[in-house]
Amino acid sequence: MAIQRLSNAGQNGFRYKSLIAGITPVASVPTIGAATALTFSTASVAFTAPGAYAATTFTATSSPGGLTGTSATSPITVSGLSEQTAYTFTVTATNASGTSSPSAASSSITTPVAFSPDSGYDSLATVTLSASTSSITFSGIPSGYKHLQVRALTGNTSGINGSAALYLNSDTTAANYRNHYLYGSGSAAGAGTDGNSAGNGVMGNAMSTGPASWIIDLLDYGNANKYKTIRILNGYDANGTGYMWIGSNLWMNTSAVTAFTITAPVGTFLQHSSFALYGVK
Repeated sequence: MAIQRLSNAGQNGFRYKSLIAGITPVASVPTIGAATALTFSTASVAFTAPGAYAATTFTATSSPGGLTGTSATSPITVSGLSEQTAYTFTVTATNASGTSSPSAASSSITTPVAFSPDSGYDSLATVTLSASTSSITFSGIPSGYKHLQVRALTGNTSGINGSAALYLNSDTTAANYRNHYLYGSGSAAGAGTDGNSAGNGVMGNAMSTGPASWIIDLLDYGNANKYKTIRILNGYDANGTGYMWIGSNLWMNTSAVTAFTITAPVGTFLQHSSFALYGVK
């Protein structure tokens, strides 16, 4: 038996280890890589396996919580994390002779909010019309959310099938808007695209025989480095005829959205029509 004095950082300085022919030493310490939040409760931890004293399994451990995940290769998934919590991770290597010291800690990550109707949306404003109105404006929209969503229930005084419009930041320049749409009435279906038409079709159709319902998503509204994308789902039941509209739309402007106006088609939105604005986390 030969006795060799070895340095093993992380385990109180020097220690003695017996090296016996035919016995593999304990695995060396892995090199930590990047940690990434996958969901509100899971994270991925990357590492580089040590070159000496090969390991068969690797274990990532969270701080806080001491939650673990194992894998034979990088990365390792750690589950059971708490939402909106900052975590770091270390990785150990294990072989037949034992488990290594922990690696250095990863950089800190914070898990996101669990996406649910209760925690994923904040109500920003709700308007119910006390009288018929041709348009409604939401202004002073706060920053800090990922997206905006409008949910509306409306009627229209025109009595005809007409497209409502959406203008962002008071921009009514026709050339700044594009939209694409699919629609169906139960007896017919179609698709189309409108260019150089300010907001035309973004809101789908409203009928006096409504009510019509709307869900409008303004995606990445606060990003000042890209054009803005809007998507719309709209429909109404007209005593058996009905109508459904799906649209995707573009505002060719990089400004963050701080206000928008919804205008009725020919006529006005009926009294008691309601509009609710939400911030999406």
